[in-house]
Amino acid sequence: MRTLLCLLLTLCVGAVQAQQILLSGTVVNDKNKPIENVNVYLEDSFEGALTDAKGYFSFIVTDTVVSGVLKLMHAQYGNLDVEINTKENYNEHFVLSSQDEVMGEILIIANSKNKRERAESIGLNAMDVVSTAGSPGNIMGVLSTMPGAQTNGEDGRLLIRGGRAEESGIFVNGVRVFQPYTSSVGNVPVRSKFNPFLFKGISFSAGGYSAEFGDALSGVLQLDTSDEIDPSRRDYSISTVGGSFAQTHQWGKNSLSYSLNYLNLGAYTAVVKQRYNTKKPFSTASGEMMYKREIKDGGYKLYTAVDFSTIKYEQEIQPSNRVDTLGFKSSNVYMNSVFFKKLTPYMRLDIGTGLGYMDYTGDSNDLSLKKISWDVNQKVKFSYQWNGQFLSFVGVDVQASKLDLTRSEGSRAEAFGTDTNRWALFFENNWKITSDLSLRAGLRTSKYSEISDWTVEPRAMLTYQVTPKHQMSFSYGVFNQAVNLEQSLAVKQEDWMQANHYILNYTYEFRKRLLRAEMFYKDYSKLLLTPLGKPSEYAQLGEGYAKGFDLFWKDNITFKNFSYWVTYTYIDSQRKEMYWNEWIQPSYVVKHNFSVVTKYWIDQWKSQVSMTYNYSSPRHFYDMNTTNKTTYESSPIHNVSMSWAYLFSGQKIVYLSVDNLLGRNPVYAYQFNQRGGQPDVTNASAKRFIYVGFMWTISADKKKNQLENL
Repeated sequence: MRTLLCLLLTLCVGAVQAQQILLSGTVVNDKNKPIENVNVYLEDSFEGALTDAKGYFSFIVTDTVVSGVLKLMHAQYGNLDVEINTKENYNEHFVLSSQDEVMGEILIIANSKNKRERAESIGLNAMDVVSTAGSPGNIMGVLSTMPGAQTNGEDGRLLIRGGRAEESGIFVNGVRVFQPYTSSVGNVPVRSKFNPFLFKGISFSAGGYSAEFGDALSGVLQLDTSDEIDPSRRDYSISTVGGSFAQTHQWGKNSLSYSLNYLNLGAYTAVVKQRYNTKKPFSTASGEMMYKREIKDGGYKLYTAVDFSTIKYEQEIQPSNRVDTLGFKSSNVYMNSVFFKKLTPYMRLDIGTGLGYMDYTGDSNDLSLKKISWDVNQKVKFSYQWNGQFLSFVGVDVQASKLDLTRSEGSRAEAFGTDTNRWALFFENNWKITSDLSLRAGLRTSKYSEISDWTVEPRAMLTYQVTPKHQMSFSYGVFNQAVNLEQSLAVKQEDWMQANHYILNYTYEFRKRLLRAEMFYKDYSKLLLTPLGKPSEYAQLGEGYAKGFDLFWKDNITFKNFSYWVTYTYIDSQRKEMYWNEWIQPSYVVKHNFSVVTKYWIDQWKSQVSMTYNYSSPRHFYDMNTTNKTTYESSPIHNVSMSWAYLFSGQKIVYLSVDNLLGRNPVYAYQFNQRGGQPDVTNASAKRFIYVGFMWTISADKKKNQLENL
């Protein structure tokens, strides 16, 4: 007891003796004019203040914590770090440089995106995804309304500016995801595997992207998980197609979130007529786990997802009246780990690891295809801020993949296997030449185990800030890609496929309004040319081009409670590739793509209503079995979708979504067979998709709900 009393007395005396220290000062620019609203605070503390109209600030702390870094931050001026180590009142005069001497928010210690990167990519958040009618919470669904992007109805995968789906790279925390889509068979479109609310930012680039990323001829989608520790909460959902449960535990500087989901279309397809006969309804059971930990000047995040899916159905194909029996079983595991830490005030280390596993069995009539694949990606990057004008980063990127494939027909079976490795080094500088002119220049070099030569890929973007509202940029880059694992079983690639990107961009942004206009040209070389039926007899003599322009207008302020965006993309693309040793418009390319997305909040109804209109011009399909190479055109797409979210109470939501509201029945694609005659057509599995759900959140914050999970 005496010891305890002594300890308490010591603490009390220490508390009494703790001196209060006044930190104060003035902040001016390089013309000695005061700067208002500068955020001044002690790093890793809650103590701080904003400067007033005279540039003055003051706040009180105790001398026990007056040591460390005093940080000054302002949106239009450079950031400043000052070492503090004093036992007396502190008063200082600070000068923040104007835009002539800084690079905006490009400092590696900042969490926000560099404003100048907007010329290269378009940023989205999770609410953009889930509140857009027609997307049904699918990241790829909302990307189809973005400039330069499309998703074809029978496929669902992301296509960028005249490129194939496999030419688009998808990254989580900078790490490549090799299996980003749900499994499928036949013409069932796929979805993104990822819940959009796992991510703090969704950045889509339709070309000219950074040297940090590679092995993608067309463009990249970057998904970055949130760094913040998640607060404790519990969520329940039930809908016409399944249910889910999610819970988050937060303690100290840690949080653990997990969710369990089950989806089964059996009851839904029994009520809503489909164009196929269900033998075993589509179902999937999945789980996700996210662990986060804050550490000094950094953090650690681990994400793990598992799912098991299955379906079996019969489909009558028109006009041949052929009946196909199709099905698949698929198990998937994905892990993504990232560690980041500021080693010094100017140097940051990022280490990312990705692991993917898939066990897939697909059946098509008497044919069976079994695939087991492993993919690992390890990435290490160092970033260094030399001064207000110069930022550099350097890194290494290693990928390893393995595939075992078995094709069976009756009692016959053939087994194949392959494994490949990729290595890459990348380096990039961001240089603010003047207040209005900046240059990003980088180099990436890659090696693929099946190709003897290394690639050399220079990338550059020159940006000119015409006024605070108007920006111009020009991008150039060389991009290389190797064939995927399954293709490598038949093709022993001798050289990299290559594309050169040229992009001219104009951006206007003011008060939540954004206008983005972009002209682009891509030329392709060393594409695969393969004789029909002889995939091993190939030559890399294929070539192609894609040229056109995008227009994007987004407005969140003109009309009260109403936001919208309008997108138009024109693509003129032709290639000589695969079976075609002559110029054709590829069947996956849409020449005209137009979208209008609207969202309106109705106060009286406590509702958010969204409507989306998509138009796509016809695609071209070519019958290789006819001497005159007959061309068929798919239907133009006119799709209207609507969603309605009603807040029954603060934490209870009823949600309704209808895709293809008008019930149109377009022909998505054509399938040709060697017997000749009219080709078979591919349509949607149903005229409409209708979703009704109820969501309930339990948390200490009574304003928290699942509006973000719709």
